[in-house]
Amino acid sequence: MFFDSGGTLARPLGDDWWPKPRFAELIEASGRLLPGADQIRSAHDAGAGHLASHQAIPTVDDEVGVYVGFYRIVLAVLYDDAPEDLVYSLAEAAVYELDQEPYDDTRAVLRTLAASGVRMGIVSNAGPSLELRYRDMGLRQLFDPFVISAVVGSEKPGQEIYEIALERAALDPADVVFVDDVTANVAAAAALGMRAYLIDRDGPGDRPDATLRDNRRPVLSDLQDLPAIMEGACVSREP
Repeated sequence: MFFDSGGTLARPLGDDWWPKPRFAELIEASGRLLPGADQIRSAHDAGAGHLASHQAIPTVDDEVGVYVGFYRIVLAVLYDDAPEDLVYSLAEAAVYELDQEPYDDTRAVLRTLAASGVRMGIVSNAGPSLELRYRDMGLRQLFDPFVISAVVGSEKPGQEIYEIALERAALDPADVVFVDDVTANVAAAAALGMRAYLIDRDGPGDRPDATLRDNRRPVLSDLQDLPAIMEGACVSREP
């Protein structure tokens, strides 16, 4: 079974993924006044293009360097200057410090799957520090392969990242159940022949995931049904 990470297995500490958890603390420790939420959001949006332009980030040291560039932009927008000591403090906190936690059902379901012999992997659009986060959360040992887009230089829903995961796991697509919270990623996995599920933890609302519902592709509201799904998948493939 292959999982996405954010929005599937883990959620941000706090209300959102941005700003990072220690952003306010580090800004105020530098003697600066913390701007309002809208200003912070605009500054992060200004730096988003810099992050998006770095698709290949082989190591966590490289990731720190990418965040250095990002926070130079953010601070310049907020304060018209970007002191290097503050830039590096923010960048290192973004890479090395915990910014997420498992959903309430994640640990129990993963333990159940592991105990039943299900092999599990991660396929995530993220930086290399994601692997550190899973070590911090005590979950890293459950996953092999652990495929991160920035490390392999390919993002979902592109076909290559799925093929890399399949090759590392030595599995055919038909042998894999895939779970992700992004419609396009689920559709791409299904197109390769995986048994693909959208997880929609917030409810359908007006999300474009309604397309999947219209096409009668399976949609999960949490992870609770996965052990039964995997048991059914194994039974259906028995000769």
